[in-house]
Parts: sequence; structure tokens; C-alpha cells
Amino acid sequence: MKSALRYILPVTLLMVIFTSCSNKGPKEAALIPKTASAVIVLDPGAMQDKLTSGGISVDTLFSRIFKNDSSDTEDRKKLDDFRNNAGIDWKKQLFFSFSQKGDQKDGNTTIMNVMGGLSDAAKFESWLKAQKEFASKTITKEKNHSYFLTDDNTALSWTDKNVIVTIYKHIQMASDVPYDTVNMEFKIPEKKNVEADLKKEVGSYYSLEKDASMAGVSAFTNMFKDKADGYVFSSSNSSLGALSMLPLSLPKVEELMKDNYSTATLSFEAGKIVAKSATYTNPVVSNILKEYAGPTVNLSMIERYPSDKINGFMLASFNPEIFGGFLKQLEMEGLINGRLEKAGFTLQDLYKSLKGEIAVVVSDLGFSQLEPHQKTDEEDMTKKKPLGKMIFNAPVGDKASFTKMMDKVAELGYIRKEGATYKSGELMSMLGIYMLADEKNLVIASDSLTYAQYMSNKSQAVINTDVLNRFKGKSTVFYFDIANTIGGFMSSSSTSDYNRSMKTAKETFKDIIGSSDNFDGKSVKGVFEIRMQNEKQNSLVTLTSLLTDIAVDMRVASKKQKELEEKMFPGGIPAIIRTN
Repeated sequence: MKSALRYILPVTLLMVIFTSCSNKGPKEAALIPKTASAVIVLDPGAMQDKLTSGGISVDTLFSRIFKNDSSDTEDRKKLDDFRNNAGIDWKKQLFFSFSQKGDQKDGNTTIMNVMGGLSDAAKFESWLKAQKEFASKTITKEKNHSYFLTDDNTALSWTDKNVIVTIYKHIQMASDVPYDTVNMEFKIPEKKNVEADLKKEVGSYYSLEKDASMAGVSAFTNMFKDKADGYVFSSSNSSLGALSMLPLSLPKVEELMKDNYSTATLSFEAGKIVAKSATYTNPVVSNILKEYAGPTVNLSMIERYPSDKINGFMLASFNPEIFGGFLKQLEMEGLINGRLEKAGFTLQDLYKSLKGEIAVVVSDLGFSQLEPHQKTDEEDMTKKKPLGKMIFNAPVGDKASFTKMMDKVAELGYIRKEGATYKSGELMSMLGIYMLADEKNLVIASDSLTYAQYMSNKSQAVINTDVLNRFKGKSTVFYFDIANTIGGFMSSSSTSDYNRSMKTAKETFKDIIGSSDNFDGKSVKGVFEIRMQNEKQNSLVTLTSLLTDIAVDMRVASKKQKELEEKMFPGGIPAIIRTN
């Protein structure tokens, strides 16, 4: 099965780009359980024209990936066979869904499904039987579907319209093994019947009631109203099962966790990839977000950063009292306050100590000057030392509350107090962490010089004005300079198997910009953009060059590994090494 998936999954991801379909809403939602933690949907129709206008086709991509040696020819033949003769309907959407289940008794189970459309179910079955991996498998016909299981926790199931690949991974946790105190031994639990559970799991997809499937989740179905190239959905409901594994019973937790959904649309535009997100919270969480509405980001916290080589930064602004709002809902505030009183402070002191503004800036990442290295090989006589600068700044809120908190930390020996300031303790210093806090700011820096330059307020960071303007009025912002960061480490990868991919990535990507708004009464909206170096070409067309280079590098690295293994073990890798 693994061998077959090696061909099925890559061609599936490629074919999704080159076919067309109309977006009338996903009927496949009825086959996806509501308990799924995440669903990713790729719409090939929305991407068809973008690649065609860029002169890209499946054959063009395959010609870049596959060369003319015998192994490439064989692999290309198998991919073409799957593409043309497996009865797959390449005009329909692809759905990738993920679920987690588990408790203290049964352990943890992760389930991944890949669902596509079929144009000819009989042709699909014929193709399966023609594959060496599946020839010995028995196809079981159920009322609503057909299926067979493989030997590695994987199932293939299908109807006349859809096919689903289900990968079922179960892990029995060590903590789940009970200890018999009478006989002084661990009781090894009976081995879980994974095969039976997998059959039950697969069968459930074809008999879901609407309210038990994604078809009954309005947040999921409504996101398809916006035309896009892809869609992403996530839910908090899959986490509810994990509540039984908590050591304490917290009945109010379920009220906070259930029915919170996040959706996002993905679009490939000229010069950028744009993702627009929305988070929909349940009534309980929504009321808390309304009551403790937060401010917007303070851009001055990064504008004075002392560098013209900023790799990335993050700013967040919030009302610290919101943590108290959640604890009140959980009916835990009184219990926690009772325990904190012994330490001389309260939860309110925790909330008030910081203002609710956070800034993190990272710069100058890369390899610096050459330094001597103790090796006899002339080519390895020097190495480059990785360096970077960083600032974490959290302005102080209530001075009295902050002093209470920091004095307690100083008593425990983690930091030291000098007058009205607090500095790194011995452990933090050993770890290379420079911290200094006073009545205005709590700052953690990469080094004392960066701290001094930042706090002098005389420096001016080099940040694109357009980027800063887009961040005004937002509650959270994020920026990452992809090209310059890759460039800082590129020279160290000159002999790497993935040097081609690194070089293409630097020439492909420019930066990432992300931001989110405060709660508007219905949802929390956000925008995430990956900007390309080529601002005129459609980003999907630009991205294909990087993807094909990665594919080529992966194949080259795989061949090198195989050749190395054949040299070391001419008779094949010993079983004891392979299994370990």
C-alpha cells in the first residue's frame, strides 16, 4: 500500500491543479464526520485557468520532475497509469480530513482521510486488481459502499461517485498500562482490535445523519459561498474527548470548548497567496470576548528596533482581564485565589501586572564571520557561527501588582533584584538570556547591546511603510521576511541535496504578512498573505517551479540514499537494522 500511495498522493496533488469543476457546494460534506478536527478542500476548477494562462500543464511538470533514466521512466509510467486508467474523476474537489480520538482506557487514535470523486467505479476496481499490492485483497461489498483493508492500518472504500483513503493510526500510551499493586506487576491490556475498529470507522462515513456530518455545520457549508482555490476548516469539538483524560473534572470546560469553528479561504492571486480567515465562537466564548474587548497594537514597540535586517516580528494587544473572565466561567477563580493568597498575591495581580501589549522582534539571522574549527580536513578548517538578535517586550500595567509578582520570582532565585530593577538570574545567564525589568517594561533580549540600543529609543527600524500602514487598528500582527532569512543561511547549504530548492525558494518568496481584528460580535476576522518576488505573475504559476525543484531534490536524495545502502549492504539491509 505504501508503494501505491507513493504514486497516488503526488499525482493527486498535481491533478487537482489542472482540472475544472463548478462550485455548487460540496455534497461530500455528508461523508465527513462532524467530529473531524480539520478539513482541507482543494478546488481544481478555480485553479485551472490560472495555470493554463501561465502555460503550465501536467506533462510540463512531469517532464521537469522525471529524467530519462530507467527508474524515472518506470515511475512516470505508473503515475500516468493512475492518472488515466484508475477511473478517478479529476474534475471534482479533493477533501483531506483529520480526526483524533482517545481516552485513558483505549489510548490515542489519529485518522486521516483523503476523498476524491470517481467517474467510473468499475474501472477503479479493475485498476486496483491490476496492482501487485492489491491483487490478493478481497473486496467486501456493503449496502452503501465497497472496501478492502491493507496490511498497514489503511483502508480503501468507495461508492459509484466517491473514493476514500483512510489511514488509521492507534497508539497505546505507556501511562494507560495499569499497575497491579497486589501482584506487583503491570497488567498488559488486551491488544486493541485495530482492524475491527477501522472497518467500523470506515462504515460509519456512509451512514452519517446530517447533524452528525459536516453537512449540518453551517460554518463549514457557508465558507463555500466565497469563490476560492482552496478551503480550510477546523473545529474544537474533536478536543472534547480528551477531557476525560484530565486528572480533574471540569464540567464547565465543555461549554467553552464545544462548537468553536475556524474557516479560511485560499486564493492564488497575482504576486501573492491570500488566505482570509474567520473564527466563530459559541455563545459562552462570544460573551466573554465582548465583555473583555481588547485594544489595537502599538506599532512604536517595533519601530525603534535597532536593525535594518529584520527577519520577522509579532505584535499582540489584548485585555489581560479576559483570563479572569474565562476562569470565572470555569468557576475556578475562587479556588485559585485561595491557593495564591499563601504566596502573597492574587489572580488580579497577575492580570494587572502587564499592560496587555507584547512585541517580539528577530533580526540578523544567518551565519556570521568565519571562526577556527579544530579539524584536519582543509575544507573543514572553518565554520560559520549562527547569529541573530532578538527583543521581547511586555510593558508593565499596574506597578504595585508587577512588583509583587517580580519580588516573588526573585525570592525563588530565578532573577535578582537590584534597586528598582530586576535582572537575569544565574540560570538565565547560563542559557544566554538577557532580561531586565523596571516599572515600565519587562524586556528579554539576545544581548545587552541590543537591549541598550532598543531602550535608548534613538534607533529606527527599517520596515516597509506599506506593511506598517496595513497593521494599524489590528489586534494581532505578524511579519516574516522569507527571502532575506533564506539568504542568511544559503551559503551553508551549497553542498546540500536541497540547494536547488533553497535557491528557488529565495527567488520565489518575498515575505509573509498576517493580521487579525478584534471580535466584531460575530467572529474574529484575519488575513494572511504570502507575497512573491514576481508581483505580476499568478502565484500558483510561480509556485510550480519551487514544487518541481523540491520533487527533483527529493528524488535525487532518495537515489543517493539507496545507492549508499547498496554499497554498505550489498545483500540488502539486515532486518534488525531496518526494524530499528
